[in-house]
Amino acid sequence: MRALRQTWWAPLAAVLVVAELLVAQAFLIGDGTSNILNAESTTAGATLSLGGAAALAVGLWARPKARVVGNALVVVGAVLAAIWVWTVLMTPIAIAVIVGVTVSQVRSAEPTSDTP
Repeated sequence: MRALRQTWWAPLAAVLVVAELLVAQAFLIGDGTSNILNAESTTAGATLSLGGAAALAVGLWARPKARVVGNALVVVGAVLAAIWVWTVLMTPIAIAVIVGVTVSQVRSAEPTSDTP
């Protein structure tokens, strides 16, 4: 739960993890034709979706300890979520997560002390 309380966009990233797992499930339990082209697209779609979900989950988990690595993994996972434009909601959520990660990374890079 600590990973989801990091920032405002972390729960959105968790929603993307679930959505990407559902997309992977849709690819794997598709209509089941035996066309070789369909098998290739099923494998590619499931791999991209599972990879995005894994990157987001590991990024959220690693972010408190290794902020730059965690942020990079979250961005990679969100980009992989954004490619499923026909799902309508995943792309705007992914864009919001990417913007949130970018803003939080820029803010964390700013010096916090006011030394003259």
